[in-house]
Amino acid sequence: MSPLSPLSSVLLATAALTAPLVAHPASAAAPARACTLPAGLQELSGLGMSVKHPGVLYAVNDSGNTPQVFAVDCSGATGRLRATFTLSGTANTDWEALAVGPDDNGVPSIHVGDIGDNFAGRAEIAVHRFAEPDTLADATVTPATFRFAYADGRHDAESLLIDPTSRQLYVVSKVLGAKGALYKAPLPPLSGQVNTLTPLRAGPAWATDGAYSPSGRSYVMRSGGPFGPNTGYVQDPAGNRLAEVALPAQPQGEAVAYADCTTLLVGSENDRQIWRVPLPTEATPGC
Repeated sequence: MSPLSPLSSVLLATAALTAPLVAHPASAAAPARACTLPAGLQELSGLGMSVKHPGVLYAVNDSGNTPQVFAVDCSGATGRLRATFTLSGTANTDWEALAVGPDDNGVPSIHVGDIGDNFAGRAEIAVHRFAEPDTLADATVTPATFRFAYADGRHDAESLLIDPTSRQLYVVSKVLGAKGALYKAPLPPLSGQVNTLTPLRAGPAWATDGAYSPSGRSYVMRSGGPFGPNTGYVQDPAGNRLAEVALPAQPQGEAVAYADCTTLLVGSENDRQIWRVPLPTEATPGC
């Protein structure tokens, strides 16, 4: 999501009236500061934790920025840029999500979701995928690109999830003041053609990101300010709600990833602080 437009002042008033309230978010240890992202990630829109490099997360900026994925060492209070990967043959139309998960052969891969569509003007969206590098060094990579269209019309979306067990890809639509939907991709998606995303079940209002637990036993979808509650909704693969988790208040809560199966990492546009959010026990099946 880009910085707030003049229309936002009107939408903000509407959102305050229509955004769902969270009555009893699950309690766990208090959130703690994880790291501060390096300069250049002010428009953060997606996060994913490395499988191969401990303490490293991958991040992307949203629309209008360079088609690059940034590898950041978040093991200390000040994040350190370790590598920048430039995706050849792509453009950052509206990169709104990033997920790290297996490809069709089980190889750990970085998936970049070019899935934003603020004005419902895109007939197709795309996901770019490349294998997670063994070495963290600046490089140009050539991703596989998968094209998608929704079975029920055009939607805005900022959430891309990969089930680490089944390798299933999901997208969650983002709607102001009403529930979105979780969409399921074909398994596996095919390059060279348009893959159809089919609705599976309801998602939260104003879903700004999502991620699958490394255990494969749960996933989280988040909302965030200014148009939705700063809340993570943790569910099992069948869609049963396990917990609602309070997230730190940030200007534009845009990103969530699992640090491990017991802890989330969350971030925002216009705020380079990444937070660590411990999950309550009921939200950590399989851990």
